[in-house]
Amino acid sequence: MNRILVIARKELVETFRDRRAMLMALATAALAGPIFLVLIFNMIASQGERARTLSLPVGGAEHAPALVAFLEREGVRILPLPADAEARIRAGELDVALVVDPAFAAQVADGRSGKVRLIADRSRDRARASIDQAETLLRAYGRQWGGQRLLMRGVVPAVAQPLDVVVEDLATPQQSGALVLFLVAYYGLFAAVMGGMPLALDATAGERERQSLEPLLATPAAAHEIVVGKWLAVAAFAALVVVVTLAGFALTLSFAPLPPVGVPFLFGGREFARFLAILVPMIALMPAALLWLGSRGRTIKEAQTNLSLLLFVVSVIPVVQLFLQRREPDWLVAVPVSGQYLLLNRALRGEPIALVDLALSCAVPAALVALLLWSIARRYADEAVLAGK
Repeated sequence: MNRILVIARKELVETFRDRRAMLMALATAALAGPIFLVLIFNMIASQGERARTLSLPVGGAEHAPALVAFLEREGVRILPLPADAEARIRAGELDVALVVDPAFAAQVADGRSGKVRLIADRSRDRARASIDQAETLLRAYGRQWGGQRLLMRGVVPAVAQPLDVVVEDLATPQQSGALVLFLVAYYGLFAAVMGGMPLALDATAGERERQSLEPLLATPAAAHEIVVGKWLAVAAFAALVVVVTLAGFALTLSFAPLPPVGVPFLFGGREFARFLAILVPMIALMPAALLWLGSRGRTIKEAQTNLSLLLFVVSVIPVVQLFLQRREPDWLVAVPVSGQYLLLNRALRGEPIALVDLALSCAVPAALVALLLWSIARRYADEAVLAGK
């Protein structure tokens, strides 16, 4: 055990020797994800503000005074229609414009549908909130107008609406907010991989390139002690990066504009502790996988290519799960990465996590850690690692 700890200490000391690089890595872990999330919140909040204070250029407003009055009552700022409205919408200077048909009054008088044109460019993300709001208001006016027509003919408007649908949203505010905060879970998994990557590279391919691996193998330490020591060092640094990343989210979200986007503060001390508990299997498994892949690279560049495959897999799996239309099967909790992402989202939603699910999410990663470390130890014992075979 002492030899294992000595090797782990050696790897950590060599890692922290370059203090500038380590501080940069920790600062990036603490700030990259949270800042990106805050930028998303600011964008959502600004779009909501743009939608709430809709400015709508209207052409032919004199032909539909009742419609214009309705829009103004709903808080819409009516502006004159520029002559080059379509060009300005294509250029992104205007979000949406409304043009009333000159024959609108005659169409209404004849009991026909009044024609209006809503000019917009839906390919522009920033304009979609304003377009949707304008379209919703026009449809609401149409329903109100249709109801008045029915009353004038002695028909109760409810006759035209035989189905009254009331949607009861059972989601709590925390569950609704989890849809927005999925990046917290994503970056938590990502940190478990990225945190150990530099140290794993240096402890495998880097050590072989510096030709410091041969003296290490010549020490009295057994191959499995060397491997476990390296794994402990990589796992310790990965755990540090995960803690710093989650702490960065907790601190940054306390200053984020959450109320304007309808999200309560969901990442306090309780969520922090639950996230750490859920990520423990990844903090153990990812360093073992990184060391296994790194030990198979003849050079640092080749090892980086191997490690990038693992990074790609861990990055893609949560994205695929995010867009799944079906309910996740129960066995998915036992699959590494997928299971942790599933449990992290449950933690964000404030749902209870069964001990059975937590145990299943640990079982397979634990078995894989043992298998990977055994495989690496065999390579070290055979000294095949020196040739990068």
